[in-house]
Amino acid sequence: MGDRIALSLRRGDMNAFRTVDEEGKRPVVHVAGRHAAAMCPDCARPTVRTNGSGWREVIDVVRTLVVTLSVCVRRFVCEHDDCPRVSFDERFEGIGRGGASSRAMAFFADLARGRASRTVARDLGVPEHYLRVAVGTERSRAAATRPRRLGRHLAIDECSVLKNHVYATVFSDPGRGVVLDVAPGRDGAAVWAFAGGYSYTERAQVQVVSIDCHTPYRAMVRLAFPNAVIVADAFHVHRLVLHALAGVRRAAWNRHRHAKPALGRAIKDARYALARAGDDLQGDDSAKGKRQRLAVFDATNLDPDLDAAYQLKEAFRAAMAFGKAGRVELFEAALDLFDALCRGSGLAPFVTVAKTFRTWRGEIVAYARTGGASNAWAEAVNHLIKNQKRQAHGYNSWAGFRGQMLWCFATEVVDADTGEITALRLVPRGDGPRFARAA
Repeated sequence: MGDRIALSLRRGDMNAFRTVDEEGKRPVVHVAGRHAAAMCPDCARPTVRTNGSGWREVIDVVRTLVVTLSVCVRRFVCEHDDCPRVSFDERFEGIGRGGASSRAMAFFADLARGRASRTVARDLGVPEHYLRVAVGTERSRAAATRPRRLGRHLAIDECSVLKNHVYATVFSDPGRGVVLDVAPGRDGAAVWAFAGGYSYTERAQVQVVSIDCHTPYRAMVRLAFPNAVIVADAFHVHRLVLHALAGVRRAAWNRHRHAKPALGRAIKDARYALARAGDDLQGDDSAKGKRQRLAVFDATNLDPDLDAAYQLKEAFRAAMAFGKAGRVELFEAALDLFDALCRGSGLAPFVTVAKTFRTWRGEIVAYARTGGASNAWAEAVNHLIKNQKRQAHGYNSWAGFRGQMLWCFATEVVDADTGEITALRLVPRGDGPRFARAA
């Protein structure tokens, strides 16, 4: 192992002349400069005169092995009388005044990407402050990067920074699988601030913008992205119907739980089975599927309103199947029928859903016109962002939060061998430094 390390180091401006591998400890490699002359940092002229030397230990990485470099640093004397500097220490590329090389710091940061710095430092056996410095450098680098290029599809969704108190708006490109930016707040100002980083020509290239049913987003998207079709996210539209079904079920439970506790218990036990897709439930032959089918049968037969609500939910699922298939005319006809059924049912939660759907009718129909564009990838990345928050136990500043999310989910890298551009989050930890950052 020591010979391989020595061969690797000889390719640079150092000469490895002895290796020591102490049992149970990090390998130590003794290295020294291989050039007889050094450049004066002030006058930029070479000098060969030395005045002693000293040893300094630096943590480095050879491939994926963490080693200690015991570096022999020579003291050079500038031989030019017109130079104000009398002497200077020998300098090596990638090794500064700190205790770790630039290569090692990049490796440490990549290993800590999405993980707790303290855990990584303990596993590597290096001081924790090296990991903190490396991670901070990557966060700052990611936050200072120019806004990422826009694609055809822009997804806008919110995430919680501090639950129920502080929110952020996440802008992502589902086609490339990267986050474009994170803005504070969840109103039109966040969208306008994001759009301000791009020219009119860049914003005009966006063809589809998928959002949840949040009116401030819709109003600002219409101004900022003039050529984009706004699509109401199918997940959030489904959730409105499921919330209406849950409201009817709770009302039925409240009607029966005092007079007939057994009936109330049966209605409450069916809450998960009622939300499940009907065809999926009918095709489930497991014991759980049989139990849930029986629960739906009992609950819908005990309360007529709950039965009507369940049928409305299934009717909406059938309508959305037309939208996902891109059958626009059938989808519009199914939405008209669903609207009439909701208003005719007299169920207050579904009457409210019908009113909301009429307000967002154009954006819901756009789901079919765009072939099923949705915020599915944005919801997935929101889950990853929440995992990052839990891993870090929160962030002390907005800059730290934004930098971490952009570093983990917005950075794109280029494979030097194939020229392929990919998201950094898809590169295994520890391999990131081998890739170049995409412009």
